[in-house]
Amino acid sequence: MRHLKKYLVVICVACIAGILITSVASYADLGEDLLNASTDGRTETVKTLLNRGADVNAKTVKGRTALMAASFGGHHEIVELLLTKGADVNATDNIRRTALMHASFEGHADVVKLLLAKGADINIKTSRGQTALMAASFGGQPEIVELLLAKGADANATDVLGGTALMDAAFRGNTEIVTLLLAKGADVNGRDIKQGTPLMDAAFGGHADIVKLLLAKGAEVNAKDNKQETPLMDASMGGSSEVVKVLLAKGAEVNAKNNKGETALLIAREKSFSDVVKLLKGAGARE
Repeated sequence: MRHLKKYLVVICVACIAGILITSVASYADLGEDLLNASTDGRTETVKTLLNRGADVNAKTVKGRTALMAASFGGHHEIVELLLTKGADVNATDNIRRTALMHASFEGHADVVKLLLAKGADINIKTSRGQTALMAASFGGQPEIVELLLAKGADANATDVLGGTALMDAAFRGNTEIVTLLLAKGADVNGRDIKQGTPLMDAAFGGHADIVKLLLAKGAEVNAKDNKQETPLMDASMGGSSEVVKVLLAKGAEVNAKNNKGETALLIAREKSFSDVVKLLKGAGARE
């Protein structure tokens, strides 16, 4: 009899454990369903899942939450619903990205405004040091850049490589974003860890309008990075004759040499940019 009781106890414990495991698995499934519904913008499904007890702050193995998914997709109503139900507005994924960063990159202004109104940290950084402002700049979203700057985003925040939102915008040729950042005090001569500047980024990208704008705001035309390369060398490497003209007109040193002893002329010749070679020689570049 004693053995029978022991057997029954074991059976009961196993049953209880099975119920608990099933319950936990069920809640985990609800969390996954909530994230999927938030991603797809299925508002009614989100409401149903929350009413059934889905964890509003459940995370995937990569740390992604339903709020992040809805923010990325621009699903304003779902974002609002999740926040009302207690979603952590500053939750981070495995590389410390937030819902605000996702919405900023994708250009969802209404979602960005809502997240900020609910206390989203505007200057929080990812594990790579990137901010929501950088995400908006990288994503080419001038409306979001303007909004974030107005709400106190740090225009001179740097990532782990020393890069800034201005450098991103300059390299990508987004004149509107560059203008917005400069108006809010972005450092026109800021340096990354390789001593690169926004002017170098714009010159290499071949963005003459941005080069002119940066120079007008005081960018150093003869700045040198840690390889002793200059904006003129970057423009010559990128093959932009228009940018080369602008830099030469502003006093770029045509015969400056980098650490390898190369000049802008040698770089342009090696790249077979004949128009740039002609311009440089006309400006006094020596062979």
